[in-house]
Order: sequence, then C-alpha cells, then structure tokens
Amino acid sequence: MIKADDRSFFGELYNSRNVLQQLVAQQLILRYRRTALGYLWTLINPLLMMSVMAVVFSALFKADLKTFTVFLFAGMIPWNFFNSAVTQSGSSFINNEGLIKKIYLPKIVFPLSVAVALVIDSVLSFLALFAIIILIGGSLSWAVLFTPIAYLLLFLFALGISLIVSITTVFFRDLQHVILIAMQGLFFLTPILYQHDALVGRVGWVVGLNPVVPFIELFRAPLYMATLPSAGVIMHATVLACLAMAVGLVVFRRHEKKIVFRL
Repeated sequence: MIKADDRSFFGELYNSRNVLQQLVAQQLILRYRRTALGYLWTLINPLLMMSVMAVVFSALFKADLKTFTVFLFAGMIPWNFFNSAVTQSGSSFINNEGLIKKIYLPKIVFPLSVAVALVIDSVLSFLALFAIIILIGGSLSWAVLFTPIAYLLLFLFALGISLIVSITTVFFRDLQHVILIAMQGLFFLTPILYQHDALVGRVGWVVGLNPVVPFIELFRAPLYMATLPSAGVIMHATVLACLAMAVGLVVFRRHEKKIVFRL
C-alpha cells in the first residue's frame, strides 16, 4: 500500500522533472565547455585510458590483444559508471549548497542527476565499444540486446548506493575522501583485469562477496562470451539492485529534511 508521504515524495520528484533535466544537461555540457572537441571528450577519455590498459595488460598477461580488449572494456565501462556515480554523488549536496539553501527542491534530484548524466556517458561509451569491436575484427551477437536490462539493474544498484553515500557525506564530510580510497580497493576485488573463475581458494571466495561482480558479468557475458548471463547471475543482480534501491530510499527519506541544516 502506497502511503500519502510516498505519493507526495514521488509527486514532487515528477513535478521537478524539468529541474532534473537542467541539472543533467548542465553536467553534460559544462564538463567540457570551451574545449576543442567538446562532448567528444566524454568518449575519448575513457576509451583512450582503456586502450592503454588493454595494450599494457595484454602484454603482461601474454593475452591476445583483440580478445583481451573486449574482455577489459566490457568490465571497465560498467565499473567506471558505478565508481563515478558513487564517488561523485558523495559531494552532490555539498556542491549544490547554494542552490539548496535558496529554493526548495526535492533533494533526491541532486544525486539522481549525477547518476543520470553518468549513465548517459556510459551508454555512449558502450556504443563506441561496439564500433571498436567491429574495427578490430570482432563480431556482435544477438546477446547484446540484453545490455539495456543490464544497464537498468546497474543503474538501480548504483543509485541506491549513491543515495546512502550522498546523505551520509552531509553528516560526515570525511566520507567523500574515504569513498575514493575504498573504491580503489574495490576495483582490485572486482574481476575486471582477470576472470573470476581463475581465482581459487580464499581469494576467490572474497571476490565472490563483492556485490559488483554480478553486474560486471551482466555486461561481460553478452559482449565477451556472446551469450546471455546465467539465470543465477541475473537473479543475483536483480536482488542486489532492488535491495540497494530500497535501502537507499529508506535512508534518504529518513534524513533528507536534515540536509539543509547540516550544510
């Protein structure tokens, strides 16, 4: 049963959709304002970085560059979105302190706008990856049609975590720096540079506890293995996404009225 407060919360968010669009557009446009290539840097930056990593690590691991490039990119693109969403949402209220104190807006629009802008960037990077796969002589299977579902689940998971981080950072400013360090450590516990199946013993067990792992597999299976993710992986990711979103909303709703007094 939907409570009156819930109807009011989602009603305010719907009525503020134009503000949300402006916040998203601002992040997409102003990020590379007055640069020669403009918004193309959104694609060039991550693709160049991942290209360098692909060349370096394929040489270190003595792996085929073509297959390792697809393997790496299929893991790095969703990771980059999740990492950026969590770290940037941590300062979303602090960065918009002036606006929050001047006018009333549903506070959720700030972390939500960060997540929406970043997922747009990520989707464009994924489309560029399709072109790269074709250029290096690879092929795409019908399984890539699962990608929108993978993005939906990853977006819900990242947004849920972002809501918790954004509200907590208002009360504990040091968290935004702790999160950066924690995400660097989590990167090495995520099977991006290596295959999870290759790990054995305690290390494999620890990596298996990483909640980001099933979301990486949602993207890697269609692109790298040309098959749909297993039902177990899809179910695991769905449960985590719904749980993160539910907990994120509960924590956010409970403390959102205190935000303006703690800024």
